[in-house]
Amino acid sequence: MKVASGRDPVLVSMPITGGGSNIADDALICPGLTTNAGRVTVAPADGADAIGILRGQHLTALDSLANGTVWTFADVELSDQYLLVMAEYDQTTLIDVASTSTVTVTITNLEDSLLGGWLYAVAGTGAGKLAFLTATASGSADSKTATGWDNTTDVIKILPIGKDLAYMNSAATKLGSQAAVGTWTVFVLENYFEDDNHGLQLLDPTKHDNLTLSNPKFYSKLLVRNTAGHTID
Repeated sequence: MKVASGRDPVLVSMPITGGGSNIADDALICPGLTTNAGRVTVAPADGADAIGILRGQHLTALDSLANGTVWTFADVELSDQYLLVMAEYDQTTLIDVASTSTVTVTITNLEDSLLGGWLYAVAGTGAGKLAFLTATASGSADSKTATGWDNTTDVIKILPIGKDLAYMNSAATKLGSQAAVGTWTVFVLENYFEDDNHGLQLLDPTKHDNLTLSNPKFYSKLLVRNTAGHTID
């Protein structure tokens, strides 16, 4: 398949998995579901929620894994380029950690769809530490590496690739953080960070999990799905 919009192509780099199968060049790509969440994969027969067209073959030996030990980016040409936004994460409204036990982080009312996302500790014990999430359940998440956080730790959450609901801060200038799922309809395409020691780059659990960062900023590149000219309700 080819995107036939007549416009210059817009490519995004997205973590991909074939789930045990190769994916052909020019295949239609959709967000992964359930065990493939936080990554993209080949579209099902109905093509639901298609993101765009894969540029180059993907070999299943390079599948991005939920545990964050392999993370392969693929170029995807967007089929919908209506409104792309680079949104910074607000670090003034924080989420309280209740407790941790080895890799499990317990947060009251935490949403259960953050597989492939991140938590960053802004304040308290372990402040500055970045944690990749390998599993989530209602009220808790598992990190790739034990964090050592406790009930003094306050975090922000960084949404996984493919996430379609976000929380906007009160000034409507940044992505905010709350434990529960947000209500702003978006689609997260890429996640970035930068700090005193790292230039702007894509977040990658094989490189950035368990880092202690200095004055970081985090961003998601996303599609805004409900706009005046592109309504979904």
